[in-house]
Amino acid sequence: MNIQEMKATISKFRRADLSVIKDEKLRAKGQKLQGKEKGFTLLELLVVITLIAILATGALIAYEDVGASAEAASAGNTAATIDRAIRTYRAVENVYPNQWDNLLDADGDRLTFDSSAMTTYLAAWNPSTVTSAGSAIIDMMEESGIEELQVVNAGGEPTGDQAPNRFHNESSGDAAEVEIEDGDLPTAFAVVPNDNCQGTNAAAAIGTYPNAAFDTTVQVSGNNLQNQYGDALEGDECHVLIALGFGGDAAASTTFSNVAIAQSPTYVRNTGDEDTEVNPEIHYSRYIGLFQAGEYNLDDDAMEWNDTLRLIAIVSTDGKNIDQLVSEAQQ
Repeated sequence: MNIQEMKATISKFRRADLSVIKDEKLRAKGQKLQGKEKGFTLLELLVVITLIAILATGALIAYEDVGASAEAASAGNTAATIDRAIRTYRAVENVYPNQWDNLLDADGDRLTFDSSAMTTYLAAWNPSTVTSAGSAIIDMMEESGIEELQVVNAGGEPTGDQAPNRFHNESSGDAAEVEIEDGDLPTAFAVVPNDNCQGTNAAAAIGTYPNAAFDTTVQVSGNNLQNQYGDALEGDECHVLIALGFGGDAAASTTFSNVAIAQSPTYVRNTGDEDTEVNPEIHYSRYIGLFQAGEYNLDDDAMEWNDTLRLIAIVSTDGKNIDQLVSEAQQ
């Protein structure tokens, strides 16, 4: 440290707020040194440098979580905005945007580029195993205005400069459209699991609805996963809750509406942990709509399909709803 740097350090020290130092004796020593007009002895300089190091450490501790909080705050605001935009579009046009991303590939398997966090609340369900269920889903989606689903081809994976968020788009990825309006369905849908749907009669109505997430370490009790997204989905009920990604084509399909949705926002979660991070450079990271398709009435042993899909919530790629994201922003 040269003489100029020492002078600058001493000047900075004399302007510093020493109230963050908890040790009363050390704080008093620092305040005494701050008021000293003449030069410091070598020992005093060492004390000054020590005090500055303490102040710097305190600043780092105070701001270390600012980035994570800012991400969560931005995500909470974005989720609320896109939720409001979709509901407004639905209210005006009487339909939902007509193109969504299916979150499983053409074989009905997990996407090769999903984040680990995405597997903690989703599983696969094939309604086509029961004719009545498949027909109900087709009718429901058509009535809801969802005419096409973008599905990535089996085992497809972004390469080179392909963006994972655009990989469902035919012009830039390895994908195809499933034409719901022509009576077609994808091999399987991503759904939120529920272990109330395992009875014999329920299986006869909806097929093998999953009772566990892809990540089998996640505990599913009743429909606790579903209930966290909507209090109306009560713990002792069997609901079919379908997850669809609000991708680039979804926003584009609203272009000519008076309430067009300008874009499909991206979700980013930087944690440094591959089990929890969501990185748009390597992961699918769109926001996701959770739609209730119907309820199996356990008392009457009967399936009650909706006339149209009902949007329960917009969640981030790692399954957090607006309340959870806002809560994270305050931590």
